[in-house]
Amino acid sequence: MRQRALIQPWGLSVGVPLKHPIIDRDGQLMLREGYVIRNENELTRILRMLDSGDYTEFLDVFQPISLPPKYNPFDLFGIISERVQDMLYGGLAVASGFHMSINSICEMIQDMCVEDEDVAIGCAFLDRTMQYTVRHPIQSAIVCEVIAKGINYPRDARRSILAAAITMNMSSIALHEELQTFNNPLPKSHKLAIFDHPLTDFRTLQRLGVTDETWLTAVLQHHEAIDGSGYPQGIKGNNVTFAAQLVSLSDIYTAMVSSRSYRLPMPPDVAMRKVFEITADKVNEVFANLFIKKLGLYPPGTIVRLRNNEVGVVTYRGRSAEQPTVQAFFAPNGRPYTVTHLRDTSLTDYIVTQTLPQAKIDIPVSNEQLWQYGPFAKKGIANRRCDRIHVSCPAEITFEEDSAKVDPPMYGTVTNINEKGCLVKIPVTSLRQPIRGDSHYRLSFNILATPLNDVKFVIRNAYMSEKEHILGVKFLDLTIEQETLLGEYVKHSMP
Repeated sequence: MRQRALIQPWGLSVGVPLKHPIIDRDGQLMLREGYVIRNENELTRILRMLDSGDYTEFLDVFQPISLPPKYNPFDLFGIISERVQDMLYGGLAVASGFHMSINSICEMIQDMCVEDEDVAIGCAFLDRTMQYTVRHPIQSAIVCEVIAKGINYPRDARRSILAAAITMNMSSIALHEELQTFNNPLPKSHKLAIFDHPLTDFRTLQRLGVTDETWLTAVLQHHEAIDGSGYPQGIKGNNVTFAAQLVSLSDIYTAMVSSRSYRLPMPPDVAMRKVFEITADKVNEVFANLFIKKLGLYPPGTIVRLRNNEVGVVTYRGRSAEQPTVQAFFAPNGRPYTVTHLRDTSLTDYIVTQTLPQAKIDIPVSNEQLWQYGPFAKKGIANRRCDRIHVSCPAEITFEEDSAKVDPPMYGTVTNINEKGCLVKIPVTSLRQPIRGDSHYRLSFNILATPLNDVKFVIRNAYMSEKEHILGVKFLDLTIEQETLLGEYVKHSMP
């Protein structure tokens, strides 16, 4: 059985094959299934075509489908980097598709953080290949996502903050590139350009069709301070929005820990302390405290020396700000290990004693090895199955588009649940629309006689037959209460 459905443009990306053919209103094939979009210009033309509303796609609803395999986060980071570079260095004068392009970048960053926040932070802070003007907005956006998610800020609202972090300097790229090599007092013309750039970026975004107030205001205010000492408006107190304060903190910190042509990066622990000194009267104290709590003194990607004289990379944040997990790749005698060794820095022998500049260290291992992906992944599938609890809970599933529920709900059953996700079975008779792997849904069900309502999820794998659809789903943006309830349920249900 074949069913026609409106195509979702935000599911299209450069370099990714089309999942389904696109046809016109008369049934003529316009783009075949598997066609690969070659570049941003072609993507823009396709998006314009789809905006007309005359094009749809065919879905084989009752045939088993295979969603894209779980991505390698390092490949995804590469795509994010390319998209940000294309956005900053080409086509800014063209408004068509700009908002959608930025939204797509933000969603990829959020998806990467959903999979593993520490890997996302580590990729951004360990990268040596990108130029500063590309790396800095990505670092800032990832930090914003981690901090805002830490206070349960809604996913869609966070996306506006990420968009501001990515675009806060976009109209002054040439100026910022020049400043990276400037080690002398700035001339008056440069000072004026720096003072004016938030307003310039604000107007550029408006010209490109951006109407998101949170995004625009955060860009305009990201150099303001609650004590009134910022610029360009000199506003103070609550007039400086939460989004602007968060972007400002991220901007200051990531700039400090980044290298320049004339200096090495500041050690992350020193930078974090300086952030507190600099921002003592400039941002809300709650935000500043959360900043160190969520990032720690040694965020992933930091190169450190341990008390036993080993050298390694921080791969995961630890139980406290100064006790991360480290993959050691140099032995105490300075020779590289053939395999990395995982070190818990809360133990006496492995306490962090020093941070080391990346430029001075030749890391002899890949990111895949450091974070154990690809051929270095641990074979733990059988063990993970034990962490899932078999249940049979009636559930209601709704499709979400632009933060709003659409269409009547579908009804199914939740099975095999853990703290991160579950299986959902949906009878074909309950379907209200084709199931899409690139869409967001909300799930409502009860456990321990307690309702979990509107739990957002994405589909990670699926099997569709003529009788039912079985979806493997990953929960997104759980509240603290929901996380606690699921954790208690799994803990007390384990054999």
